[in-house]
Amino acid sequence: MLNINFYGKNGQSSQSIRMVEDFYQWLAYSDFAQVGRSKMTTICLDGEEVELPLIHLSSTTRSMLIACFNEMILKETEAMLVDLEKTISQEILSGRTYRLKKLLKLLNCCKNSRFIYLQRE
Repeated sequence: MLNINFYGKNGQSSQSIRMVEDFYQWLAYSDFAQVGRSKMTTICLDGEEVELPLIHLSSTTRSMLIACFNEMILKETEAMLVDLEKTISQEILSGRTYRLKKLLKLLNCCKNSRFIYLQRE
């Protein structure tokens, strides 16, 4: 399992989204990987200062990520509807629903102004 982490100021209000490697690789080859650049940043986590490669969620970066996830969710929804029309195979649907659930979690974290950093692990 791999994670994408969101952190608030000084590590407050953090959220970690766990995902399988295949999904993470799929994201890595998408527009998501092109948004923002990691920079070594010192934040306080659990009372300790740590330096992590973080992407600052400025308004521009946040907007770009939200647009990226919105587009991905629309594409996955469209593909799921096409698959539903063809057949209702659990094997097909489980992969599509997994992607949609993870994309929605990522989108909601990007929309949450409490988070000011994102970390791709």
